Amino acid sequence: MQELEVFDWFWALSEQRLFATQLGRICNLRSLKLAYYHWAFSPVSEQSSSYFLSQLSKLGHLQKLHLSYSYLSGNLHQALSCLQSPLHALEICSCTLLNTDIIYLSQSLHVTCLKKLDLSGNDLSYMVPGSLETLLEKISGTLQHLNLNHCQLKDAHLNAILPALRHCSWLHYLGLSDNPISQASLLSLLEHTAGLMELKQVLYPIPVECCTYLHGLSWGPVNKDKMYQVQAEIQNLLQAVQRVIQLLGRLRLSYLGRIT
Repeated sequence: MQELEVFDWFWALSEQRLFATQLGRICNLRSLKLAYYHWAFSPVSEQSSSYFLSQLSKLGHLQKLHLSYSYLSGNLHQALSCLQSPLHALEICSCTLLNTDIIYLSQSLHVTCLKKLDLSGNDLSYMVPGSLETLLEKISGTLQHLNLNHCQLKDAHLNAILPALRHCSWLHYLGLSDNPISQASLLSLLEHTAGLMELKQVLYPIPVECCTYLHGLSWGPVNKDKMYQVQAEIQNLLQAVQRVIQLLGRLRLSYLGRIT
């Protein structure tokens, strides 16, 4: 077995321990997805989590880890430090992460190999400027897939991480849906990422001019006329960027032809 997904977690401690024991025996496991796991890090109830982590540390071939809808607030280091080799894909969705968690991640061994990072569903607004840009800079040399959906990011936050995003030269997917960002900032994002030649797909949020946002989620009816206008402007900018890229490509070929 190389992939395992567990969504309905075991509440009884005896069941958790049995599962952890069996998990530690899957020595060739490469992908693990856990949702709704009850992490217990308090001194009174940490024994079950400690045993689970001891078994997780035996998975020497693990490359992909997905954790979602779990309370990891301030304890990400305990969940990841047991791993002996760097992850290639890490998804930590709706886990109430704190700034200390992002700082730990930016200093961990995993930044050397991460190709996919998903932090969707965590409030990252108070980590910008600061730890989020640092993390993105650290993984810019390998990152291919980045999801920051529903992270409470506004214009100022997006503008702050743009320099780091521009350094992600291998990025081919960027997800930013359900963030209250304006039309102007979306167009700025498009301009600043135009040089990322591998970027093929961007999941944009609905601009704040087109709908109402409530608790960071788009809410209520969408102003379709305004939305069509935004789409047209994005399309026009994309076409303009494409023409520039094609022109630069022809100039480069012409230059190479002269020196050979």
